[in-house]
Amino acid sequence: MSIPKTIYSQSEARRLRDHSCIHCGKMSRIDRQLQDDGEGRPDPDMSVLWYCPDVLCIGHDGFSIESQ
Repeated sequence: MSIPKTIYSQSEARRLRDHSCIHCGKMSRIDRQLQDDGEGRPDPDMSVLWYCPDVLCIGHDGFSIESQ
């Protein structure tokens, strides 16, 4: 089984947009969170997940669209 990719560089994360849920197909919002590394790099890592709006869907707790 492949490992889902959830960490992107900030420049990559900025280009990512809302995506349809991989489980039910509904349009899902993206959530980006800065990973504080304390180094002050110019392009820090960001944690990225998509969340399905349907509370009964498996994707409601977050999903990734790529594998590492």
